[in-house]
Amino acid sequence: MKELFRVCKEAVYASLQDEGRIGYRAFGIPTAGPMDAQAFRLGNKIIGNLPDAAAIELFLGGLSLEVLATHTIAIGGADLHAEIDGMKAPLWKTITVTKGQILSFTKPMHGSIAYIFAVGGFDSVTTLGSKSAYPKANIGVTIKKGLVLFVPNLSLPKLQRGLVASEIPTYNQEVEVEVWQSPHLSLVEKESVHTFFNSEYTYKGGDRMGYYINGPKLHFMNKSDILSEATQFGTIQVPSNGQPVVLMADAQTVGGYATLGKVADKDLWKIAQLRNGGKIKFKEI
Repeated sequence: MKELFRVCKEAVYASLQDEGRIGYRAFGIPTAGPMDAQAFRLGNKIIGNLPDAAAIELFLGGLSLEVLATHTIAIGGADLHAEIDGMKAPLWKTITVTKGQILSFTKPMHGSIAYIFAVGGFDSVTTLGSKSAYPKANIGVTIKKGLVLFVPNLSLPKLQRGLVASEIPTYNQEVEVEVWQSPHLSLVEKESVHTFFNSEYTYKGGDRMGYYINGPKLHFMNKSDILSEATQFGTIQVPSNGQPVVLMADAQTVGGYATLGKVADKDLWKIAQLRNGGKIKFKEI
């Protein structure tokens, strides 16, 4: 292994993530993994890594990294105005960084979550089959000031690789996502179900566990509570205040609120990449 980065400045939030911790939800352990699986998959493909190689996931910017050794990296996901020594860094293509350079992310331009990929993936302790961070259980690596990040000491590719323009994702602040219906729709007034699937909701904030959205208040036939049942990334819960919550990558494994459905896997990245004030329309499958 070799040292690649030293954290000079912490981000809003950043962590190491691989594909996630599969097979432990029955024991109360969330899957974790990337919030934007599409960007994660594309970035590892560009860099020539295995699909589950760990990358840095970064929210909104603020991160500053000192380069400790020459290595090949790629930056994907949101445009958080990445710079190398003050010069704009390219996205979605391989970059060779050298000792002493500073890689920084100054502000969100498009989208909210970026990824930093390195040849061979970032090294970390594997816990329950995954390197993904899940801070609530003190599992994995969150990116803090002074932390040194390691990568395998591999031979580096000689050719530059990247995505063609037509394959680069676009991160919009107004999205439409498809939803698989919940068996609990009968707990919600029919008029409210119609309202939910025909209205626009606004993302008001959240974290890797869940995104809070505001819009027309939803009303229940009786009450919102149910016997606890399994939840997953994309489950849309409705607490007693009538405002939905979309569960995200660190979602709890069970929940006791009525649900409206589950966002289709193919559309999860669209919600993950919203910034505060982003608009969402939900469409039944």
